[in-house]
Parts: sequence; structure tokens; C-alpha cells
Amino acid sequence: MRKKVRKKTPLPEIQEEGLLTPLRRGQSAYVQSTSMDFRKFAADLEFGPQSESSLTSHVEMAAALVDQAMLGRWMPLAVVYHKDYESAKRAFLMYHRLSLVRGLIYFILMILPFFEIPAWCDGNLPKPCGDPRKYPLSGLPFIQPWISASIQVLCVSVLIWSCGLQWHFLRSQFWLNRVGVYKVVVLVLMVISTAASSFGLSDLRGINVSMYIRLLVPIVFSRAIRGCFRMTMRIINTFLDIAVLVGTFVLISAWLATAIFSETSVEFKDFSTSLLNLFVLLTTANNPVIWASTYNANRFAFFFFFFYLVLGLYFLMNLAFSLIYSNYKAQMAVEVAKRITARQGNLRAAFSLLDTRHQEWIDGATMIALFLAIGRYRHIPDVRARASRLFLALNKRGDFKIWSDEFEELCDVIAKEVERQPESALLKRRRSNPDMHFVKHPFYNYVIWALTLCSLSFAIAALNVSGTVKELLINLEFLFGWIFVMDGVLKIYGQGWKSYWHTHVNRFDFIVTILILAVQAASLFYVDVRSWVTYLIIARCFRVLALVTMISRWRLMGETLVHVIPATAPILALQFLVCSFFSLLGMHLFGGLIYKDNPALKDTEYERHQFYAFNFNDYAAGMATCFNLCVVNKWYVFMDAYAAVTGTRLSRAYFIAFWAIAVAFTLNVVVAFFAEAFTSQMEKAEKLKAREKRRSEEALLSPGAALLRKKSIGTERGLPQRTAKSLSYYDLYEDIVKKT
Repeated sequence: MRKKVRKKTPLPEIQEEGLLTPLRRGQSAYVQSTSMDFRKFAADLEFGPQSESSLTSHVEMAAALVDQAMLGRWMPLAVVYHKDYESAKRAFLMYHRLSLVRGLIYFILMILPFFEIPAWCDGNLPKPCGDPRKYPLSGLPFIQPWISASIQVLCVSVLIWSCGLQWHFLRSQFWLNRVGVYKVVVLVLMVISTAASSFGLSDLRGINVSMYIRLLVPIVFSRAIRGCFRMTMRIINTFLDIAVLVGTFVLISAWLATAIFSETSVEFKDFSTSLLNLFVLLTTANNPVIWASTYNANRFAFFFFFFYLVLGLYFLMNLAFSLIYSNYKAQMAVEVAKRITARQGNLRAAFSLLDTRHQEWIDGATMIALFLAIGRYRHIPDVRARASRLFLALNKRGDFKIWSDEFEELCDVIAKEVERQPESALLKRRRSNPDMHFVKHPFYNYVIWALTLCSLSFAIAALNVSGTVKELLINLEFLFGWIFVMDGVLKIYGQGWKSYWHTHVNRFDFIVTILILAVQAASLFYVDVRSWVTYLIIARCFRVLALVTMISRWRLMGETLVHVIPATAPILALQFLVCSFFSLLGMHLFGGLIYKDNPALKDTEYERHQFYAFNFNDYAAGMATCFNLCVVNKWYVFMDAYAAVTGTRLSRAYFIAFWAIAVAFTLNVVVAFFAEAFTSQMEKAEKLKAREKRRSEEALLSPGAALLRKKSIGTERGLPQRTAKSLSYYDLYEDIVKKT
């Protein structure tokens, strides 16, 4: 009887964009009972697999796919299918190693406008915009245009190289993906704008076009920022719906206010004035100034403004906020589904590569080869000795075969095994000196804390005295500096360097103490630097913040906050880009219009408050102005000032658009996202802390009871065992989606 040959299941095509729903879980032909010899499996574990060269190449490919899946990203299958796999894999890994370099480029391009000469200035350095006493600027130094062009050329060159690497390992898939096309278009525009700026042609009617093109670079090249931008663009329709509702409410309220108060109040004398004042009142920036005179003339006016603020501010605006963020979280779930789909696709592809016999399962020898190959990419302590535990954790059916649905949990199993090794256990500490045990005694720490507080009091006193008393206090500070040096030497000698450096407080003490020594050495040649010791002593006293760690609840909140802030960086960067766009637009629309003794600003609130430093004369001053507009308080003062200097009411559209987009839309999403991210991670940290507490209590139980409890915990479906250090924006999205 001829043996039936199964067709090979093709590898699933995984792309970066367009994966909206997870792939359907494949069905495995599970055989209920098998006769595999366990001794053969044990031999495979101890001596490794005896496989042919074709399987070895497949194992290497599968290991690369699994490693990328564990990092939260995926290796495109175009790399696996590439005619030169090794070259494509090197290009793919090199592309991801350049992520830090690309991040530095994004940072450089975003801060470059701070030092560029505004387009409305036609003078030469060092005063290209005229007398700085007349035209208030930010005070930052400007650079020559050729320096800006050179920096831009260097950044574009690195981005072209990065894009070339991506094209190399994707080949035709690069052009099928819209992101690749967007990258090429942005790079072409950057090259054209850079070439035009070299010949002085980049300014179009006083507008530097290249500044706007730079804002597209982080959005197109950074996957994290691009994801935030994509989610934000998908909820614009929701924002427009609620904006129409709020606008209709303000229009009707303005018509009523004009009809009721036009004869008794100047603020509501006509429809356009009433509309503007009520719109500003909705932001509470001019409350209660705008309706104080109306209330003085008619006490019943209170009821109109009461219902207006209750309905508009507390109902409609909160409704808009809730709808916008709920839709944002819905799009967040879509992004999480795409990442999970891609990750599972990588694991399916890895399983297909390992299943060379097309039998829908792989044996222990192949799994051991895979574990050993994964060990080349990430550190798994003693992988061969722990391979049996890894294999049995996957083999839930007990048939010594890993089926496709079991293989999909490979990343979680390996991650748990790696994270079970605490970081402190990986440190190779040398034995502590028995003669130095007093360094670890609590009384020694109390003495150091007391000396730290004494040095702080002397440093503060030195700032408020002069003469011989100041010299005496500085000499005492020098003495404290050497005491801190001896403290560091004793701790390093008693604990060992690695154990000492492992503590964050010790790192901080070491760095500040080295700086104190450097300043003391420099003071032998330059007496003027002696005062810097005072500031370093004060800086070292910031270690008192470590006292917060003594309260477990505060320590947990601090650690959670430290880990959440980097993970929210993409959405914070998106808010920065929005403000950057409005700052550039404001500089090109209103640059040079604000100056001292401008007759148009006479008798305005802008002049009375001396807000001249907040303007759009250069990019840095524009960003400071945008920050004030984000805070919202007195934002109408800036709007009225620019309406006065431009002589047209159309300039108000800029400030209204800024409030609608940068405040009511993106800033509310940022604040709500950060708040929910913090609460979700805080709850997760509390659960992990409670779990560790239970485990420490179980350690006091009998070995049998502890083993039984440990086995039951291993089968629980709880939160993923991620370490706080590995928290990324994708992990944050996934945790928020799981919580909701």
C-alpha cells in the first residue's frame, strides 16, 4: 500500500501593514496515543540532535524568526525566501541595530529649527533679525545656513542607507508596502529641499519648506510614532462628529446671548462678538471676566451662563473626550491584533520550517536544536540542561511531540524560563570581606545619612553668607567630600565592584563624588571653581529621594512611573510634532510682527502683561508660546494681540485651530493615555508583588506542599511574566487592551 504524502503547507505571508485580525488557529491532527521511546528523547536532550545539513539551515531560519517574535517584532518572510538568506538576515539585523541611530536622527531633525535663522530675517549673524531689544527672540544662538544644510545631508544619508538595507531584505515586498513608498517619497523631498537650500532656493515666499518636510521623517520612519499617528488619523471622523455638535451648541448659545444681552453688555453686542466670547468661555480662559458686567447689570443672567457652562464644559466637552479616547483605544486594539498576528505568523512559519516531514509535529531532537540556535541570539542560562523542562512545558499532551498549537506558546515559555533568573543572580559577586561587615550594618547607613544632611545644611548656609564664614563652610564641604570618598571606597572593597554598581543610589553617589574630587583638584589651579563644590554637595543630597523606597507603596509608584514614561514616548513625540507644526506655521505667518513699541499693541492686555517674550519671531519662542496655548489660561490674549498686529480677524483661525487640534484632540488623548497606562501598570505591579509575597510565604511550607503549589501556579493563566525593564509601547498597548 502506497504511503500517502501530504502537501507542504505554504508559509503565511506577513506584512507590516494590513494585518487587522489574527490568523485562524490551525488544527493539528492529534494522535491520542504514541509509542515514542522516552530514552531516545532523553538521549536527544543530552547529546543533541543528529540532523542533516538541510534541517540545520531550517533550524537557523526558525531560530531567527522566533527571536524576532520574542522581541515583539517579526522577521518578514521575504528574508526567509531570499535567495541569499544570510545576507538578507544580516541586513535585517543591521537595520534594527540602526534603530538608536535613527532615533538620534529624529531628535536632531526636531531640534534643528531651534537654531536656524527664521525665514523673515534677512540680516547676517550674529543679529540676523535686527536689534534684539526691539524684536524679542528666544535668545538661542543661530547657526549658519550651510551648517544646517550639512547636518541635514548627513541625516538624509543615514536614512537612505537604512532604507537601502530594508529594500535589500524585502526586495519586491518593499514596494508593495505603502510605508516603503512613503519613505522613498519623503527622502526624495528631503534631497530636493536640501539641494534647494544649498542654492538659497528653499524659501518659498518667506517659508522654509524643508522645515515642514522634516516633521514627516519621524512619522514615516519610526514604527512607534507612525502607529500613534495612524491611530490618531483613524479617529478624526469621531472628532469631527463631536466638533460639529459642540460648534452647533456654541452657535445657538451665541444667537441667544446676542438676542438677550445685546443692549446691556458690550461683550455680546453682536453675533460675531458673542460667538468669539462664548467660544473662549467654553475653554474657561476668560471666566468669569467675560460675563461679570452682564451679571452686574442683570442677576438673572447667571442662569444662562450656568446652563451654558454645565452643558458645554461639563457635558459636551467630557463627552467629546470620552468618545475620542474610547475610539483611540479601539484603534489600539487593532494595532495589538496586528502585532499578535505577525508574531503568530512568525511562529507558524518557524514551525513549517522545522516540520520538514510535513507531519504537523516536531520531535524533541528538533526542539533541542532550535533551543541551541536561539541561544545564539539571546542568553538562556544553561539551555541544554534546562531543555527538558522547556520541552515538557510545551508538550501538554504528554506524547513527546510538539504540535502546531503547542508551538505557538514557545515565546511565552522561553520568556518565563529566562526571567526566572533574577538579575542579581547573574552577577558574579566575589566573597565579601568579613572585616568589612560593618559597612552593611544599619547603624553605618544611619551615620552616612546624617552626614549627608549635615553637608546639605552647610551647603545651603554657604550660599547665604560671605567672607570668612563662607570660606570656612567651603572647607568643611571639602572635608565632607573626602568622607564620601572613603564611604565609596569602603563599600567597593567590602561588597565588590559589581555588587556596589548594581545599586542605583551607589551609582549616583559614585558619579557625584568623582565630580566633587575633580572640582577640588581644579580648585588648586582655579580658585573660582571652589563654589561648584557647594552645588555638587546639594546635588548629592538628592539621594534623600531614596528614602521613598522605604515605603513599599511609594516605591512601587516610583518604579511604575519610571517604566511607563519611556513607553509613552511615541505619543508624547506625536504631541511635540503637532506643536512643532503650529510653531513653524506661526513663525511663517506672524514672524516679526511682535516688537517693542508696536502701536497696534497699545492698550491691549498683551501689552499690559508684558507678554512680548511669547511670540512667533523664531521657532524656540513659538514653542514657548504653543506651550502657553496648551495650558489654555489667557490664550485669548495672544489671539487678540495677533489680530491687532495683523489687522484682520482671520488670524484668530490659527489659534482656534490650535486649541481644537493640539488641546481638545491630541493633548486630551495623551493625558488620558498616560493616566490609563500608569493605572494599568500599577495594578499589574501590585498583582506581581502579591504573587511574589505568596511565593515567599510558600517557601516556609513543606517541600511537598510548595512543589504542589508551584505546579498549580505554573498552569494558571495570569498576566504575562514580563520584566518591567522590557516594557515597550507595544507591551503597554497590549496591557491596556487586556484590561479593557
